[in-house]
Order: sequence, then C-alpha cells, then structure tokens
Amino acid sequence: MGQADDLGGGVYKKRLNKNMYRSIILAKSGHTWVFEYLFAKQDRDNIDTEELASFRQLAKAYETLTEPQLARLVRDGDLTEICHDKAPL
Repeated sequence: MGQADDLGGGVYKKRLNKNMYRSIILAKSGHTWVFEYLFAKQDRDNIDTEELASFRQLAKAYETLTEPQLARLVRDGDLTEICHDKAPL
C-alpha cells in the first residue's frame, strides 16, 4: 500500500495525488484493504475523534469477514474490488 499513517485499530490515512487528497483505509488481516473514505485536503484537514472511533469499529467488523463473505459483498455490488497482482475474489 505504500506509505500511510497508522491511526490504530486497523485504520490508516493515506495521502494521494501529490498530497491533495486523503483516504481513510481499513485493513482486514493485512491483505485486504478497504478504501472507506476519500476527502480533499482543501475541504478538511482531518477526520475528527468520533469519526475515527466509528472507522475503528468498522475495521473490527471487516476483520470478522471470511473470504466467501467478502466475495459475496463484491458480487452483490456492496464493495468494488480493485485488484493488484492477483485475481479478483
């Protein structure tokens, strides 16, 4: 994933597009990354404490998902998979 700031609890903040945007990313067992929230730096500096707590809860929920459950979320259109160097679920 490259350089990202670890916000704890499976939540990471990554700078994108020459530092113009931020993405909040949730990790599931280190091999599945969920790009959950994208915002422009010009619109806001950061997420607040309540948002971070919610993202941490969501990251915990993603941790419990099995590969078949993730595949179903992708198949049903609830998640969009972006593959890098491997076949999709």
